[in-house]
Amino acid sequence: MQLNIVAYAADCRVLGRLELEAERISDLLNDAQSYELSDAVFESLEDGHRVEMPEFTIAAEDVHVVEVVGPRGDPGRRVRTRLHRMQLRIGPYLVAGHLHMLPGVDPLAGFLRRGRFVALTETTLAYQAGRETILRDVDAIVVNRDLVEWIQPATDESTAFPNIPIRIDPRAKEFTWDLA
Repeated sequence: MQLNIVAYAADCRVLGRLELEAERISDLLNDAQSYELSDAVFESLEDGHRVEMPEFTIAAEDVHVVEVVGPRGDPGRRVRTRLHRMQLRIGPYLVAGHLHMLPGVDPLAGFLRRGRFVALTETTLAYQAGRETILRDVDAIVVNRDLVEWIQPATDESTAFPNIPIRIDPRAKEFTWDLA
């Protein structure tokens, strides 16, 4: 199955198609040192110019964030987790999102023990494109843990995105439950 992805590198966004040869995108990203993209489009963060390539191989070490578009893997593999709202900086990107951990696992310690690529859900991704600040609300992203500059719990999104109003969707639902 081919997935549409948006990969974020240090100086550009890369839109393309990736053959999903694993059950989950995070498994695929963690198991390889590079990824073969088809129909790749590179979009500069500096000036927005675009370059198209029918095929491109991108190294895992160059990928900061991957925006997951489409199915999020086998629902049968999902386990009961606690959501921890985290914020982090990875290169030119600020991220706020839910890190899923087993009950009783410290989120920071758990994050550091995960594979290179770690998934977050219900995320906001912020970055500069030219002179414009871009905010993208994304259902799920995968971050390259090796490139994360800092990570911390986020109790207030305004700390991750200073001077940017954060709007909470009143339709949002709480899907966690108390394990006490």
